[in-house]
Amino acid sequence: MIMIDNNYSLLFSILILTSLFWRYVQTKRSTAQQLAMPYPNQTSWIWGHELEIFQHEASEMYIKWAASIGLVYRIKAALFQPDIIIVGDNSAAQHILQNSNRYVKAPAFLRLITRHIGKGLVCVEGEDHKYQRRLLAPAFTSSAVEAMADDIFSCVDKMTQNLRSTLIATGETNDDIVDVVPIMSACTLDIIGRVGFGHDFEGGKSTEGRAISSAWRHDMVMTRTFTGFVAPIVINVFPWIIKFPIAAFRDGVVRRIIHKLAGKLISDNSKNMNVLHVHDKRDKSEARLTTVELLDNTTAVTVDFILLQLARNPSIQRKLQQEIRSVASLDYSTIVGLEYLNAVAKEGLRLHPVGAPTERIALRDDVIPLNQAIRTGSGEMVSSFTIKAGQVFRIPWTVLNTNQQVWGNNADEFIPERWIEPGGILPPNKLPHGPWAGVSSFSDGPRSCIGFRLAVLELKIIIAALVRSFEFEPTEAKIIQQLSLSLQPFADGKVSSMPLKVTLAPEL
Repeated sequence: MIMIDNNYSLLFSILILTSLFWRYVQTKRSTAQQLAMPYPNQTSWIWGHELEIFQHEASEMYIKWAASIGLVYRIKAALFQPDIIIVGDNSAAQHILQNSNRYVKAPAFLRLITRHIGKGLVCVEGEDHKYQRRLLAPAFTSSAVEAMADDIFSCVDKMTQNLRSTLIATGETNDDIVDVVPIMSACTLDIIGRVGFGHDFEGGKSTEGRAISSAWRHDMVMTRTFTGFVAPIVINVFPWIIKFPIAAFRDGVVRRIIHKLAGKLISDNSKNMNVLHVHDKRDKSEARLTTVELLDNTTAVTVDFILLQLARNPSIQRKLQQEIRSVASLDYSTIVGLEYLNAVAKEGLRLHPVGAPTERIALRDDVIPLNQAIRTGSGEMVSSFTIKAGQVFRIPWTVLNTNQQVWGNNADEFIPERWIEPGGILPPNKLPHGPWAGVSSFSDGPRSCIGFRLAVLELKIIIAALVRSFEFEPTEAKIIQQLSLSLQPFADGKVSSMPLKVTLAPEL
């Protein structure tokens, strides 16, 4: 018996040593393993660098590490998973995002998000993604989005009228502080309901509107807990755990509401183009964007942070208000023609992209090009690096949008003029790649945000209507940015909160 046990021990030891040797050989074949790493000796042995990222503001550590060791580097992943490569280089990001057949989204993420919101466009891959995007594309052309303008104006007018009534009723006292987050969220939900389903969420007060807002807020709070931090990591390591009968993994409230509304729309044979759910009668196929996907890609949160920037920069606010008030009325043609408003929108989306950093997994070996040479951990300067199949990449949008070598020493400042003044920004080929304005906030390549035109128009209309009628000042609240499903403002530790002093602007 002892002899048998010793033989098994010897065999086991040989297998372990062989495995380690093979991993060593594979590592040597990939220069990715030579990329620099932020102070690796100070990382958590179980959580790697990921807990530190979670404990700081949105993208704070990514930006700090990019400034100290370069735009492309490695971090230790949690639970002994392979190192993750963080990409802040424009050329590297473009290469990964443009080649969506070689770099796919993390399977564990797709399983979890599908369970909560349904298998919409954001969750499918390959030919399914191409087919769904082709079905949905006509709903997001320039002419289609222009046709949505009246509905957007109608929802925004209702929002501004309600805010005006509230201010008049309170008498505009000096203590009158408004949390703009629920107001903007309700407005964008109304827009989604109207242009997507022909459904009125009644400023978020309808049964469906309250259910979506409540579920969304619950999930945002949960993701900022330690359990919310650990859960996706555990699912990534043990994907089968999602099949367990755990309440957090059950079909989401939002998914059930969307299916109910979409099913009613199809059964009613609506003649209107529905941007959330397109039904192909020829082969009974469906393509859809769930409400949460659009909530994640709409600009409510960016509007919140633009209002904060305007409150903190009164000269910018006055300049924008003067431009908006220079036109007799607001309609689609005037909105798209306002130069400074366009610059404010670009600057807001640059500094406050809604989406969390995206992750991609390489399906095969590849060579990643770099726009700017980087120094490896051994001190060598390289202009590209090789990777092996299975390598995980994480692309933080804010790092791409605030690279000082692209945007200058004031890259982290809100300066709309950089988009207007000669020499304000570098030529387009030096900027991040994406479908709009040289910012990465709508991603890039075949999986870029299909609704970016709608998001930009929505942002401009909301900002224009608010600045035309109201003035904003900051409060003493400490406001930080956190990633909680998507970017969210936290005011004095309160999730999804943006208290500002709001007063009626002088009459025209």
